[in-house]
Amino acid sequence: MRKNFLTVPVILAACSPFIGCQQPDASNKQPSAITPFATIALADSLSAQDLWPGFNPRSTPVAIFDGTRTLLFRHPAPPAAFTPLAGHDGVWVHAGRDSSVSANTSTQLGGVTTATLLPAPDSTPALRRAGILVHEAFHVFQRAHHPSWSANEADLFTYPVSNAALLTQRRLESEALRRALLAPMKPDAECWARAAVNLRQLRFARLPASASAYERATELNEGLATYVEWRATNRADSAVMPPGEFAPEDIRERGYRSGVALARLLDRLAPGWRAELEAHDSIPLDSMLWAAVATQPGGPCGFTDAERDRFGRIAMSEVTALTSRLAAERRSFLDRPGWRLIIRAASPLFPQGFDPLNVNVVAPGEVLHARLVKLGNDAGSVEVMGRPSLSEAAGTHPLFSGVRKLTVTGFKEPPRITKADSGLSISADGITGMFRGARADTGGMVVTLYLP
Repeated sequence: MRKNFLTVPVILAACSPFIGCQQPDASNKQPSAITPFATIALADSLSAQDLWPGFNPRSTPVAIFDGTRTLLFRHPAPPAAFTPLAGHDGVWVHAGRDSSVSANTSTQLGGVTTATLLPAPDSTPALRRAGILVHEAFHVFQRAHHPSWSANEADLFTYPVSNAALLTQRRLESEALRRALLAPMKPDAECWARAAVNLRQLRFARLPASASAYERATELNEGLATYVEWRATNRADSAVMPPGEFAPEDIRERGYRSGVALARLLDRLAPGWRAELEAHDSIPLDSMLWAAVATQPGGPCGFTDAERDRFGRIAMSEVTALTSRLAAERRSFLDRPGWRLIIRAASPLFPQGFDPLNVNVVAPGEVLHARLVKLGNDAGSVEVMGRPSLSEAAGTHPLFSGVRKLTVTGFKEPPRITKADSGLSISADGITGMFRGARADTGGMVVTLYLP
């Protein structure tokens, strides 16, 4: 059955490439050096600050997998798999990783929206870990109070990332935001903020409406969650917009930071903006900033011709490199030694979950999922987690028109296909699935599953 674009769950990892920390590993069997209890306590202490009107992280349900067990805090109706943890009132536990805890995100657990965390690398500072929990708790708040603050992830796959002219304008806008944040005098901050919004208006006029809507919604969703996280952990303005900006395809990652930039400039230039947005939550952040600076006195800020030329040359070079890199990633995936699994679906498979921070359209209709994808139809479903997979579209959209073929490579052992009363089950390193009416075939080092 086809899923509505806006209702497909996405699995979001808070440790993304632009932050510079490792991706959480749901298969990690070693307890983290940062205990769940220490993380909860530090996050609660950070939450004593004024983070957002009406937001109280200390009342948010939280599930934390520590590598050996899943601990559930402040949950009003724990699922039956959880039992009270001796010596800790209000804490429940069950052995292993609960299936709903697949990333640092917010999800439904026992019918209740819950913040979830996976084990962190030992090198992760405790303050960073607590900040991630505040970030995910704010997502729980957003889902309850501002459900419209959510981008249509289908639009990410058709964003024109290979347009060098649009990338040049995006980079200039980001640099203007960076200069506004770092400006010591308010008039200079207003001037560069005005330049940034002007550049955005020109860029959005050339973008498809779906692309600009995606950016704005991501800034409200992930940008504000990051803003609240950084407000809690007191991150500096100088860390918001990196001088090198982001890779051409990193639209979502940039939204985390551009959202913070817009919010922090609003803190400085329109102090009452949070209450206004809380009351009228459909206003884009850039529109609020424009209202704050459009009529302020002062001369225009802008870039020299030499600066514009430099940004343009860099953008053209990076778009060329992106095309080559995506082709190389596809070849590298397909050339991985070992066994491979191919699932061919006569009736398209539709996404039931994926990680938008770790996907790339590597060829027309082909999406390389670096970390996670779950696909299904009326016959069953398959989940690939912790290893790459390549989906091939059944229709015009690279993913959301359905998938006709899924390929997973690089197995040391052949994937196990087991017959059961309910159909054929799939079991391999990083893969689980079950389909009714399917048949399997093995040839060479390829296991192919044919779905009805």
